[in-house]
Amino acid sequence: MDKDNLDKLENEQLDEELLYALESERQQLLENELEQELLRQSRPVIPEAPERKKLKRELEREALARLEDSARNEDDFMQVTKWWDRLDSNRERKERYHEVGRSDVPLEWGASKQTVIIPKPIQHAYWKQILEGEFLDVIFDCPFEMHELVSDEDISKAILDLKDPQKEILFYLAIRQYSCQQVACIRGQSDRNIRKVRDTLLRKLQKKALAALEERITKGISLSQQEKDFVRQSVPES
Repeated sequence: MDKDNLDKLENEQLDEELLYALESERQQLLENELEQELLRQSRPVIPEAPERKKLKRELEREALARLEDSARNEDDFMQVTKWWDRLDSNRERKERYHEVGRSDVPLEWGASKQTVIIPKPIQHAYWKQILEGEFLDVIFDCPFEMHELVSDEDISKAILDLKDPQKEILFYLAIRQYSCQQVACIRGQSDRNIRKVRDTLLRKLQKKALAALEERITKGISLSQQEKDFVRQSVPES
């Protein structure tokens, strides 16, 4: 089989995988809508006054607070944990109904190649995010605001505490994916100097991240598998 036929076969296989991923995403959305509709139908249609709803929420909040204060043994703490798990499950279900997460289908896939009708820049993932109402990547697309893009509070604060030159270098290397040579040309420095600053700020961020994770461990807060691997690799074995 020649190279052209092989490339054509690979492209067809890729299109089939993308179509399957897109269909899976649509099926998930339909299932979520069906589940929400079934929940609405199963609930009794009894109007409830806003004051009563507010009172019910306050009573549940006070009951949970009393349960937390009175917990003394393992069974009591298990009841508190079960209550919080139920609240988290309800919150995640509500978020799942109103938020559509990204799937494995790339935003650029299926874009029209006719740039006369639809200009090519509008087909870029950057503009598709804006048209979908996702403005965070655009608003904070700046070396001095990029800490707002980080969901972890400790890492965000560590980035915020960096010096301005370090923020700029980290932005171009991590966000824009520029090479050290490109950053050196932008800043008018040597690539050796850029690599030195990069290694320094990475060590600084890793040190602060390790301290934050160790504090979470001492407080009994569970870590993700990625965080556990980071702590295990960062702490030298005795």
